[in-house]
Amino acid sequence: MKSPSTHRRPGITAGRLALFLWIATATHVMPRLAQAQAKPDAAKAASVFDDEKADEKKPDDKKADDKKADDKKADDKKPNDKKADDKKADDEKKKADDEKKADEKQKADDEKMAKEKEQAKKATASERDSIGFTQENVAAQMTELEERMFRLSEALRGLEPENASRLRLALKFSREEQILDQMRETHKFMKDAQLSKAETEVRELVAKLEHLRNLLLAEDLDFQLKVARLRQMREALSQLDRIVKEEKRELGWSRFAIEQRKGLDRLAARRPDLEALARDQKALVADTKNAPPNGDAVKEAKAAIREREVKIRNTANALATDPLFADLQPPHLRRADAHLGDAVSLLEGTDVDAAVEAEEKALAMIGQELTRFDEQVAQSKQTIADGEFKRRQGDQSKNRAATDTLSEVSARLGDTGVALRKDLIRASGSMRTAEEGLGQTAAEPAADNQSAALEALTKSREELAQAVEKLLVELRKELQARLVAELTEMHELQAAIRETTQAQAPRVLQKSRTALIAVSGLSKKEAELGERTEHLLALVEETEFGIALPTTLRVLGREMRNIEGWLKAGDVAPRTIALEIRVEEDLLGLLQAIRRLPPGTPPPPGSPLPSDLRERERELNRLVAELKMIRMLQSRLNDDTVGVDKSRPDISELPPALRREVEALEASQDEIRESLAKIAERLENPDDNP
Repeated sequence: MKSPSTHRRPGITAGRLALFLWIATATHVMPRLAQAQAKPDAAKAASVFDDEKADEKKPDDKKADDKKADDKKADDKKPNDKKADDKKADDEKKKADDEKKADEKQKADDEKMAKEKEQAKKATASERDSIGFTQENVAAQMTELEERMFRLSEALRGLEPENASRLRLALKFSREEQILDQMRETHKFMKDAQLSKAETEVRELVAKLEHLRNLLLAEDLDFQLKVARLRQMREALSQLDRIVKEEKRELGWSRFAIEQRKGLDRLAARRPDLEALARDQKALVADTKNAPPNGDAVKEAKAAIREREVKIRNTANALATDPLFADLQPPHLRRADAHLGDAVSLLEGTDVDAAVEAEEKALAMIGQELTRFDEQVAQSKQTIADGEFKRRQGDQSKNRAATDTLSEVSARLGDTGVALRKDLIRASGSMRTAEEGLGQTAAEPAADNQSAALEALTKSREELAQAVEKLLVELRKELQARLVAELTEMHELQAAIRETTQAQAPRVLQKSRTALIAVSGLSKKEAELGERTEHLLALVEETEFGIALPTTLRVLGREMRNIEGWLKAGDVAPRTIALEIRVEEDLLGLLQAIRRLPPGTPPPPGSPLPSDLRERERELNRLVAELKMIRMLQSRLNDDTVGVDKSRPDISELPPALRREVEALEASQDEIRESLAKIAERLENPDDNP
């Protein structure tokens, strides 16, 4: 069980060692490189001065010296001159020896600097290789750890199922987070001297390995496994909802295609009637134009034409009021009716030309209606064309693939997953058959299969939702017991922090260093309480336990963070102690409210109270507990509002610090209002709303 921590430390050492060695190499090598660059320059400068000294003797001086030498040879060698010559020779020899020694020393220094440069390069490369080897070793140990966890989980499956589940959960986390691959990537960064990226990767690895260690050492593993199962079931439920929504859309289009085809069949049966109407009106216009202008036959001809016009008008009205045509809203037929009426009226008189004009207008309207009818038919055919069927077939195939994927994933949901998988497999089969129907442009068989698939999906969705609800109730029961235990312990710790703060306050005011250290230590304990509160808040929100409970825990967490900051700064003013006392009281009040809060899911909004006395009492206890928490929050917020108002200056513009306090109060009031609105929503009866 010590493997996680053992494997974690090399990773940390490798990352930090890489950074430190890089800095050390830079700080150690660079000055030496600078020194190595500086020494050749100094030697070069020295050689320049030596050359200048050598060139000091001018040609004239040399001639004078030669002349003196000749004079000395010719002259009698006196004892004093001989001594001067010997001394000069000794000086020249000594000078030559010094120059030789300086050259040898410079050469030795250059060789030494070159060796140091070469050694520094070798040391840097060696250190980098050592770091890379360390990280590579860590990756090898992680590989061995995963293999051991797998083998041990298989061996303990029958003997110790809880520990086997613990190991499987840790192995699953390790592989999902790709810890091993990330270690190899870190080794690559170190090998390429990308130490900044390597450090970032190492920090992420440390966080993941710490979580892995917590999984292996967790005491409440069963609760964590249930929470993990809840997340999986909720994710499956979310995916199932998307599949159901898409299948409903597919079924809706298939039914639309069926109706469109039926409508096209009915329209096809009505087109001959519309053509006959246009043909009769055209013939009537020709007969009216060819009617005899005068004589006894004129009246009979007009009467016959008028009678035919009336029949055409009645036929046009019948077509316009036909349910199929009525859905198309034929505007031109309605306009034609007015012109037909004018023609009938004019045929009773003597103005034949006006009657012909009215008949021609009616004929034009009927022709426009026929054109519009053909356009409507073409548009309806386009909506259910073969290309549209192919596109819907592709959508159905994608939804079936999502169903198959969910079916495979549901295997990890235990007993709930078995029933879910059966329904999903059945739904997938119906979807496949629907695909074939859509591929053959057969909308009706496709709709039947889609309906069967939707029925199976709906059934599986209801069963999965019930399983989620059942698991939620189990988790809430365990969480309620855990909340009671945690809050009881936190109340005791908060009381101890408050007592110590009160005891150390006088000494802190006297600038006692020991007291300040003690108060600073209390801030760490308060920080631990804040972290525990945040952890409980996450569990409460995930299990949907209570309405006002998350808001209460969130407010308590903020107050604990405020106390932590004040204690860390050595602030033991009355406001710190007052807030500690308030948090202590709120923890006790929250503890009493949670004991009355039932773990079951509340009834839907607007539902009446249960008729069963126990159920009614349980729901009333829920309401009382929620309202107690709301009242506690509102009371504390009112106290804070009064305090902020008292500290408000007389100036019109608020200081930035006071403005932030007012904004925090406003945010808290919004949270309380939202929680109370949710409670009221559950109590309201929808029938009572106007």
